[in-house]
Amino acid sequence: MVDVKRAGRLLASASLVALLAACAVTPAPFTADELKTQAAADRDVMFKGGEPLSGPLSVSEAIARALKYNLDKRSKMMEEALALGQTDLDRWDMLPKLTANAGYSYRSEPNATNSLNTTTGQRGSDYSYSADQRTKTADLTMSWNLLDFGVTYYTAKANADRVLVATERRRKAVHNLVTEVRFAFWRAAAYQVLSGEVNRAVAEAKDALGKARQVEKENLKAPADSLRYQKSLLETLRQLTAIQQELSTAQIELAALINVPPGTRLVLDVPAEMRVPDWAMSLERMEELAFAGNPDLLEQGYLSRIAIDETKKTMLKLLPGITFSSGRNWDGNSFQANNLWWEAGAKLSWNVMNVLSGKSQLDYAETNEEVANSKRVALRMAVLAQVHVSERQFHNAISQYQQSDELWQVDKRLFELSEARTANDATGILERVAGRASAIASQLRRFQSYAQVEQAYAKIQATIGHDLTIEKAEGGDLKSLSKAVAAGLAAWGRDGTPSEPVPAALAEVPFAVENRTPEPLTSENTKWIKGDAEAGLVEETVGTVVAHIRSLYQASGR
Repeated sequence: MVDVKRAGRLLASASLVALLAACAVTPAPFTADELKTQAAADRDVMFKGGEPLSGPLSVSEAIARALKYNLDKRSKMMEEALALGQTDLDRWDMLPKLTANAGYSYRSEPNATNSLNTTTGQRGSDYSYSADQRTKTADLTMSWNLLDFGVTYYTAKANADRVLVATERRRKAVHNLVTEVRFAFWRAAAYQVLSGEVNRAVAEAKDALGKARQVEKENLKAPADSLRYQKSLLETLRQLTAIQQELSTAQIELAALINVPPGTRLVLDVPAEMRVPDWAMSLERMEELAFAGNPDLLEQGYLSRIAIDETKKTMLKLLPGITFSSGRNWDGNSFQANNLWWEAGAKLSWNVMNVLSGKSQLDYAETNEEVANSKRVALRMAVLAQVHVSERQFHNAISQYQQSDELWQVDKRLFELSEARTANDATGILERVAGRASAIASQLRRFQSYAQVEQAYAKIQATIGHDLTIEKAEGGDLKSLSKAVAAGLAAWGRDGTPSEPVPAALAEVPFAVENRTPEPLTSENTKWIKGDAEAGLVEETVGTVVAHIRSLYQASGR
């Protein structure tokens, strides 16, 4: 009795503590010190491991740095690794369950019972018990449910396809990253080439404006002429200031893409010649490559395959489940003759309510499958249009660049002529400043239009799913990766004909990836799109069962 009271008081005390703890939970925002500490720690992680800049930064090195250190790229890689880890867990879920149990129980009074005589209908006079007041039990049981195995099998298949979905999303992130780096590099190149000229032109314009105001004060010229002269200088100065503002963020954007601290001064290795990439591939060939390698299209294809697996899983859940079990048991009851024994059994269970809701579940699963297929077809149309749009944008960008280049050549020559003519003429400052500003603006448009050419060219590669094929450098060092990127870019520019697009492992993935990657979509394993039967004993068996379920529901009219 004392033990029971003690146990009751202990349980009441524990319940009271739990209740008070639950009531004490309140929102707790971060303090200023916590935010400061977290920001400092995150900043260290952001730039940790990056090789310092040494020497001028080329296009290939900028892309290599982005592929190796860009934070968004890293997150996509980790998502892929997480999805790949889930497939390992799914393999364990398909195995039988091995459960170990141990228990202890105590009752204050013996479990004494009486018996009723079925012949006389009278109770016995004596009470007896056959169990100790304190008992201990333990068992080790292995069980396997066939229905759970089938459901887990299709869950594992769906998760394996989700790995491929993550791979395609990483490919898309890489394509976008390469496109953004190429565009940002040439904007930063414009800043590097033109910033000195812009600053000198602004200083000259401000000096001329100050002199013009002094002339106005001294009435050395007619007021109207003086004001018109100042207006022309101010318009030129406004144009130069707009160019400064346009270029001011270029290096910051490039620094963010290659993951170096914003504000770092970047010295770029600007090519002497802005060569327009060659591209002679036909639209028909581009469409064919896009349908086979576009990341968005492949991702939606895998999602459609996941929807089919979900439909089969839903149908499996309508079936009864058979559980086989076997185990070793022990009971510390001193009244038992055999305290240790083996036990085996089989159990059939079936949720009969699934029969009533089965039609709704099947309709929902099939609708989900149809939605996924519709999205895939719609996306295929969007990719088809994107192929034509990207090809047209590329040629339009080339035309704009060629016109900008010719205009810059003319403005450059005009400025050289005006500078030679007004070098020793104080009254020719306005013409010289205006000519310099016009030449700078033309050169800026030239850089911008070439950046758009590079961007449009990279978009073509992304649309057709052409990965920048890079063999992993030994040791994963930045120098080797940069050389591989340079070779890949050169291969793009030589003939404009990419190799067959395949999901590429571009980067130095810091995770061990064994030969356990889920099977990607190819021309040989996309028969599921047409509804062909899949190979394998499990697939064939489940397919037969699913067909019977469909026919039963159709026959019953449910």
